[in-house]
Amino acid sequence: MTDILKKKRWLYLPIIIISFILGLFYLTKVADYLTLPFLSLLLLILTFLEVYPSKNYFSKGNLIKMISALLVIALALWYQIAVFILG
Repeated sequence: MTDILKKKRWLYLPIIIISFILGLFYLTKVADYLTLPFLSLLLLILTFLEVYPSKNYFSKGNLIKMISALLVIALALWYQIAVFILG
């Protein structure tokens, strides 16, 4: 299964770009409060696809990628709570 995914890695970027554009269009037209969770999920998927092939999750570079993604998601969650729940 992983061999098939490694051979098809060139498909990741177009699929993610298309889903990003369609999802962003849908979420901004229909449900504005779901945009940040959608982008956070997309960031998690991209970070996983970036870190997974190396299999060395605790290297310095991969830790920086994962911590950066979690920091951005934490800021998005804070914004979501501050604007849509408390505001």
